Amino acid sequence: MTRTSLLSRSALPLLAASFSLLAPAVQAEPSIAATVSPGAGLYEVVVSDAKSLVYVASVGQRDQNNARVVALDPETLETKSAIDLAEPAFGLALNDKTGTLYTTNTRSDSISAIDLATGKVVATIKQDSKAHTRQIVVDPDGNRVFATITGRRDTPSEIWIIDGAKNEIVATVADLKGSITGLAFDAAGNRLFATAMESNEILEIDLADNSVKRTFPSGGKNAINVAYSPKSDRLFVTHQESGELTVLDAKDGSVVKTLPTGEGALGVTLDEERGLAYVANRRAGWVSVIDTEGLEIMKNYVTGSMPNTVAVDPETGSAYVTNKTKSAGRNGPPTVDPLGDTVTLIKQ
Repeated sequence: MTRTSLLSRSALPLLAASFSLLAPAVQAEPSIAATVSPGAGLYEVVVSDAKSLVYVASVGQRDQNNARVVALDPETLETKSAIDLAEPAFGLALNDKTGTLYTTNTRSDSISAIDLATGKVVATIKQDSKAHTRQIVVDPDGNRVFATITGRRDTPSEIWIIDGAKNEIVATVADLKGSITGLAFDAAGNRLFATAMESNEILEIDLADNSVKRTFPSGGKNAINVAYSPKSDRLFVTHQESGELTVLDAKDGSVVKTLPTGEGALGVTLDEERGLAYVANRRAGWVSVIDTEGLEIMKNYVTGSMPNTVAVDPETGSAYVTNKTKSAGRNGPPTVDPLGDTVTLIKQ
C-alpha cells in the first residue's frame, strides 16, 4: 500500500497545514516515499543489510494470538514474509553477523532469539522473577546482547548481559534506581549508557566489571531513550515529558544543546554516515531530523498518528518509522485510525 492509497491526496495538504500551525519555526517538507500497514500493534523496527529486509514487531490484537515479526522490502515496503510468535514482541535488536533477531516480550518477562535463516525461535531468555523487558541493544563483534529491565518507584531496575552464542544471561547490573529505560552501547569504550526515566539521569556502566561508573543529569524531564555517537563522543537523549532532545558531552555529562523537537519525544536514532539524528515525537505526530554537527532541526516529517521508532539503513540513508495507533485506553472502544499502525519510508 502506498502513501497515496492510504490517504486521499486532499488529506495530505491538510496534514501539512495543521503541522505548520503546530510548529511554525520549522517548515515541513516531507519526502515520504511510501507508507504501508503491515500489521496491528506495531512497535519497533530494525534494518538487516545482510538480508536486505526491514523487520517490524507487530504485537497484534489482544487475546487473538496473532503476534508476529513482519519482513518488509526496504524499497517498496511490500511484505515479503512473516514470523509467527507465541509471545508478542515489542522491542527488537539485530545481530546481522549471526543472523539473530532478538525481541523483548514484555508481557511474558522474557527475550526471544530468532534464527532468521529458519524463522524459528531458538531460545527464550528469562529469569524466575518478573522482568519488564524493554530495550535491547547488540554488540555484534563481541556477540553480546544488553537488555534493560525497567523497574518503577520502589522496584529497582537492572540490565541483563547475554552471551549471544549461548543465549544465556551471564551477568546482570542490578539494583539500579530511577527506572531504567533506554540503552546505548559504546564499543570502543566497552561501556553502556542508560536513561533513568524517573530520576532524569544518565548512567554510565563499565562493562569491564559491570559497574556503574558515574551518573549525571539528562538535561530534561522523563528521559526515555539515548543514542551514542562515537564520532563526536556525544549522547542524544529524548525526554517524553519536556518534548526535547538534549545533546550531552559524554566526557563530562555537560549539556551541549537542548532542542525542542515535539511533544512526547521518544525514539532516537543516529545516521553517523550522514551526520543526522532522527527523533520520533509520538504525541506530536512527526519525526524531527537534526543536523548532528550544527545541532539544528533540519526538517520535520509528518509520518502518522504516533511515531514510535526510527531505524536507518546506514548504506542507503533510508529511514523507517513505525507509527502506533491512537487508543481510547485498554477498556475503551476500538479506535479507527487510518494513520496508525503504519510503517513510513523517508528518503533523503
